[in-house]
Amino acid sequence: MSATFQVIVQPTSQNKTFRLSPTSWMNDGTCRIYPLSTFFPIDGKGVIAAKKICQNCPVALRCLNYALTENIEHGVWGGTSERERRRILKRRVTAA
Repeated sequence: MSATFQVIVQPTSQNKTFRLSPTSWMNDGTCRIYPLSTFFPIDGKGVIAAKKICQNCPVALRCLNYALTENIEHGVWGGTSERERRRILKRRVTAA
């Protein structure tokens, strides 16, 4: 006799692990309900999909600023790709 199990994963308020840290804003990110791999795509289609998720995120600007401040080179952060963040940083250096 075999048994079949179904596992349903749903986001809950108890899944907030950053409440007392400088990155507590991450708890409010739309990305929290998606697999981490979504934001580290291997192709352009994946980047487009990740950026769509970021479009209505309430913390997208904080996320982008964090990625720029911490010089995070990989993944989609704050609705921007790696290439877009490099351009932003380059413009900042040129403007300074």
